[in-house]
Amino acid sequence: MEKRFGCCLTFGSFVPQAGDRPADGRGAAEQVGESLAALADIGYDFAEMTVQSLTRLTEDEFEQVRRTIAASALPVPAFNSFIPAELKVTGPAASVLDLERHVDLAMRRVRAVGGEIIVFGSGGARNLPDGFSRDEGMKQIETFLRICGKHGAVYGVTVAIEPLNAKESNIIRTVREAAELAAKLDLPHVKVLADSYHMDLENESFEEIERAVRSGLLAHVHISARNRRYPGTSGDAPDVDFARMFRILRETGYTGKISAECFSEQAAADAAASLAYVRGLWAQAKPE
Repeated sequence: MEKRFGCCLTFGSFVPQAGDRPADGRGAAEQVGESLAALADIGYDFAEMTVQSLTRLTEDEFEQVRRTIAASALPVPAFNSFIPAELKVTGPAASVLDLERHVDLAMRRVRAVGGEIIVFGSGGARNLPDGFSRDEGMKQIETFLRICGKHGAVYGVTVAIEPLNAKESNIIRTVREAAELAAKLDLPHVKVLADSYHMDLENESFEEIERAVRSGLLAHVHISARNRRYPGTSGDAPDVDFARMFRILRETGYTGKISAECFSEQAAADAAASLAYVRGLWAQAKPE
C-alpha cells in the first residue's frame, strides 16, 4: 500500500496549533509520542505537526521531541502553522531580519526531525493591515518567499503556499493565485498547497489542482469536509466532492502526500472512519 495519507496532530490532549504549554504537567515529547502512537494505531501513513510546536521549545525540549519522533513508527514529513501571528510578513511592522531568523530556526528544526514540507498559510502574519497597499504587501510576501527559497535550498525543505479563504485572509485566496506567485518566483523550494476546505469556501474549481500538478507546482494537499469535519463522517449532509478531487489528482500524476486537517469531538473514531473512506475513494479513482 502506498504511503500517501496522513493526519494533522489536532486531536486528543495535544493540540500544537495552540502553541501553549501542556496544562497537565506532561512534557512536549511525551505528548508528541502519544499523539503519533494514536495515529499509527489508526493506520495513517504519516503525521503533520506545526512548526511552532518545534520553534517554541528550548533546545533541550526540542532534542527530546526529536528523539521521540525518530523512535516513532510514524514519520512527520509535513508541518504547518509556519509564522506566528505576532511576526508580521506584511505591513509596516514586518522585519526581514526577524523573519529570516525564524525561517532558519524553523527549517533547521523541521529538517532535524525528518520534515520535508512547510505549509505557509499563517493568515495572522501575512494579512494586509487596514489601508496597507496590496502591491506593497505582495512585494513583502515575495521577499519572504525568497528567504524561504534560500534557506529551503540549504536544508532541503520546500515551502508550500497555502491559499486561505476570505474569512481567514485578505491576500492569496485561491490555488490559481498561489500558483501564479510560485511560477513568478520560480524557486525550486517554493511550491503550492491545495486545501479542499478553502477551495470549497472560495468556490474554486478542482481544475486549478490539475493546472498546478501539470506545471510541477503542487507540493502538498490538505483535505477536510465542510466545517472542518473529517471526510466521510458528515452523514447525509452535502459535502466536498472528494471523488472528483482524487480523480483529478490521480489522472494528473500527483505523487505528493495528502493530510487530513480536521477537528472533531470524537476525533479518534472519526479519523479512523475517514481514513477508510478516503482510501476507498482513492482506489476507485485509479485511472484506467
